[in-house]
Amino acid sequence: MIGTMGVAATLGACSLPERPVVLLTRVDFEVAAEANNGKAFVCHIVVAHSQALMDKLQAMDAVGYFSTADTLLKTHKDSIEVHQFDLIPGRNKLDQEISLKSRKGAKGAFLFAKYLQPGQFMENVGGAKKITVRFLPYKMEVHHDTDLESLIKTMGM
Repeated sequence: MIGTMGVAATLGACSLPERPVVLLTRVDFEVAAEANNGKAFVCHIVVAHSQALMDKLQAMDAVGYFSTADTLLKTHKDSIEVHQFDLIPGRNKLDQEISLKSRKGAKGAFLFAKYLQPGQFMENVGGAKKITVRFLPYKMEVHHDTDLESLIKTMGM
């Protein structure tokens, strides 16, 4: 018969698998014709594989990220992963795959858009499995765990 301490010690030795922090696998981009003054732009989904990088990204806005992106790639080459999307106003990019090099150890994922207008063009997106990003003339909307078709039905469009 194993006592209470023996059970606790046995349970402590058996560790449960770590749940991934970054679940994102797919993204839909809906890009209005008037988005970004009608000019093409870039969007990055950046995955941090270290806590130090995670902390840096979390504190950045889109302007800060894009002004330091090259340095971040060099400084954190083993702990950064960037998925780049070139977007053209009026053209949607649907069902884009986000295939991580490894989900184990990923600390978070952020979306940054290089928009001409000032505003909040950064979003933490790691916790959702699928996101829909709507780029409108002066703002960006991120809808977690939904696709464009479901979003249109929900909004009555």
